[in-house]
Amino acid sequence: MITRDDAQLMDVLQGGRCFYCGEPAGAKATFDHVVPQAYGGVDEPGNVVLAHRRCNQLKGDRLPTPEEVDRFLDQRRGSRLGVWPPIAALQGIDDEDEAWIAVARAIAALPRG
Repeated sequence: MITRDDAQLMDVLQGGRCFYCGEPAGAKATFDHVVPQAYGGVDEPGNVVLAHRRCNQLKGDRLPTPEEVDRFLDQRRGSRLGVWPPIAALQGIDDEDEAWIAVARAIAALPRG
């Protein structure tokens, strides 16, 4: 669950900009799951960024690029929003097939609760 406070902190961490295109996000920013829900991504602040609706739709159900992973980790370093562990597992992986495997393994390793 993402609270209003979470959204405000995301806005501050992202400098008021869309995570994907870098343009001002504005009041109509949407939540985008860095690891898509279709592939096991969770609906919690450590897996969500603010994005324009169009950028969110263009991203679709793909994993983040290596550059997006690095930017996300840099923005979230020290933040109470945190980083969902499967995103951190993507750091340094450039191959799309390897990325899906890394995410699947990281999700499988999460404590069940």
